[in-house]
Amino acid sequence: MATRIDNEPRTDPRAAILLAAEECFERFGIAKTTMEDVARAASMSRATVYRYFADRESLIAESVVRRARANMDRARVYIRRWPTVEERIVEGICRDISKGHRDPMVNRLVSPESMGLSIQLLSESGRAIELTHELWGPILADEQAAGTIRADLDLKLLAEWISELEIMYISQFGADDSALDRVRAKLRAFVVPALLSR
Repeated sequence: MATRIDNEPRTDPRAAILLAAEECFERFGIAKTTMEDVARAASMSRATVYRYFADRESLIAESVVRRARANMDRARVYIRRWPTVEERIVEGICRDISKGHRDPMVNRLVSPESMGLSIQLLSESGRAIELTHELWGPILADEQAAGTIRADLDLKLLAEWISELEIMYISQFGADDSALDRVRAKLRAFVVPALLSR
């Protein structure tokens, strides 16, 4: 079921359209939802929907951005609570993968039927990288300033890589904990050592 974000006013037409769109994505699937479906679900004219969103793709992208930003503060608090840089990186990435897998909107977007659309919307548009950098940028910058990760790391490039890694694992990750444990083991063995200061 589509969820209203806490700080969105009930009378905001843009938020109402996004909520209606998410309900349609749930009912019809992302690839099959039309702007007409969204207008009907929002009890608005198609012209009103188009006034706020140029096309279905911009609606989908905005829905993903809205959901990601609603959880960003909680995600940073979760990541920062881990006592070591290794745990912050591993558990932060694993949380993102797990949350993405459980989020019905993200899960639909990385499904085989929508994979081409997700690549276009999230990867080619740069939205996934932008959101990942928004979440991880301040954390990684603090780690760099503290000398716990390498000073020569390009943090934007690192955020891009984390974004690609998370999308890949969200699309592959099963519901069982053992799959996530294998991701943890790989992150500890191959990723963390490459990032840490010597």
